[in-house]
Amino acid sequence: MGDYLKNYIKNALKRYIIRNLIRSPHFWIILIFLSLLSFGIFTVLGIFDATYQDSTVAANGKTVQQIMPTLNPPVQSSDRMEEQFFLPWAIPYALQLYARDWNDTLDKDMIVNITKDLNPIFTYFDYDEVTQVWESTKDKNGNWQTKYYEVRTPKKYISYVNTYAGIYEFHYTLQFTENHTESADYKKYTKTFCLTKTGMDFYPDWTRLDAAIAKYAGSKTGNFTVQEYTVEGGQIIKPFDGDYPVTSPFGMREDPKNPNSREFHTGIDFGVPSGTPIKAVADGIVVLAGEYGGYGKAVVIKHANGLSTIYGHLSEIKVEAGKEVKQGEIIGLSGNTGRSTGPHLHFEIRENGQPVDPSLYLTGIKTFSGGEVYYISELNRIMLLETAASFMRNEENIGWLMSSSDSLAKVPNWQKYDIKPGEIPNELIPIFKAAGEKYGIPWTVLAAIAYRESSFNPNAIGPYLPDFNTSAVGMMQFLPETFKAYGVDGDGDGIISPFSPADAVYTAAHYLSANYNLYRGKGYSDIDALRRAIWHYNHAWWYVDQVMSIAEKYSEKYGK
Repeated sequence: MGDYLKNYIKNALKRYIIRNLIRSPHFWIILIFLSLLSFGIFTVLGIFDATYQDSTVAANGKTVQQIMPTLNPPVQSSDRMEEQFFLPWAIPYALQLYARDWNDTLDKDMIVNITKDLNPIFTYFDYDEVTQVWESTKDKNGNWQTKYYEVRTPKKYISYVNTYAGIYEFHYTLQFTENHTESADYKKYTKTFCLTKTGMDFYPDWTRLDAAIAKYAGSKTGNFTVQEYTVEGGQIIKPFDGDYPVTSPFGMREDPKNPNSREFHTGIDFGVPSGTPIKAVADGIVVLAGEYGGYGKAVVIKHANGLSTIYGHLSEIKVEAGKEVKQGEIIGLSGNTGRSTGPHLHFEIRENGQPVDPSLYLTGIKTFSGGEVYYISELNRIMLLETAASFMRNEENIGWLMSSSDSLAKVPNWQKYDIKPGEIPNELIPIFKAAGEKYGIPWTVLAAIAYRESSFNPNAIGPYLPDFNTSAVGMMQFLPETFKAYGVDGDGDGIISPFSPADAVYTAAHYLSANYNLYRGKGYSDIDALRRAIWHYNHAWWYVDQVMSIAEKYSEKYGK
């Protein structure tokens, strides 16, 4: 909420109270009414927009935060990416409160059980990082003698992550680095082949969260409306009539869109001509019918016992979300939409949100079981997620709206913030300065955003953002689409990745510069154009004030 609106509300309230209410014979009636109204506003903001202020709930929240680290999955990857996906403490806590009809008695056993149900599940692949070494020395006759050998370093990386909100899928590119060492009688040349993260896709899948809601806070509490369907199980059928070849199996493969890149293929691709009728392989409930990221036009059907099927790259969809479908029912027509190189059907099966090899079911090795299917409306999920977010949010609320006094009205907002920013890593300072100089943005602003967004963590994965159906990634916390539009190869290695510190910083400078120049062209001053450019980064004036405060402190410490 900007300064103008903030001051307008405060002054309007003062004028109305002084000029009207006190002089009115109905003053006390109106005062009581406003008190009740204010109580309602504070309650709503406390639950859905501002930090929850109830002392018992706050104290219990701290206890939950102490419990959660003991329940986190082990860290096995070479780059410790698991730490970016640990379950936010407020998700199980909010669900526990709903399950207990807002009784603020902490149920530690339920917190533990919900956490175990919703903890992220990681799928890994192994990779040997190979360093080729040519080492030369001079013999006693002055002739060079060269020996060659290889050093293999085992690495483990995450291919995809199954979370309470959906699937995160990573993309990697093979690259190499070179190093030369030379003296009068010694030479050494090394070439190391390694994998670099180049991006991430996110696909919403509420299977696990819906199951937890139904299990802990369903119809027993009255907090959520849970629709229940009974479906048949048994052997699944093929999702089409006729025989079509498998063009890409389940598992690791080269990314068809990016040569020399590796990705985990979460289903099976069939070479089905465009327009072929696609069928539901088993009874279930349609939970998604529409655009689904890289899947293009897709249908997701939920089946019993945590199973779901996905039909991607369709040209046309014949069903709607919430519809009950029977085995063999036509749900769409095959096509070439989304992240696709030609007409085909991507068919995928997930067990509790985890992609598994569909061939196990198509060949009859495994079968679908019948049972109950629970359907949770999006509104109910949002209510739970917003409640959880309110517990974790320490930012703009009605208390801040009424905080500043008139005596501070002439002081820039960023100077009111008591911010103690972290140290800037020494290796990043040259990157911030070079990017700032190239794009005309104060380097301390870039550093301030990096600190505010991720505390300089190049592997940061932000929380799931329902409005964008994704998460912000990297040190500068870019949404994938924004990074794609403004991405810069900051380190000149031929790869543009949000997880590369240099690429992320240069992209942020590029993005800020584009908006800064837009406002300068409209006649805004340097400082106003810069503030509006920063506003575009997070669409909140309090965020602008915080970034400016941090940047000012960095300028004092490191110089401009």
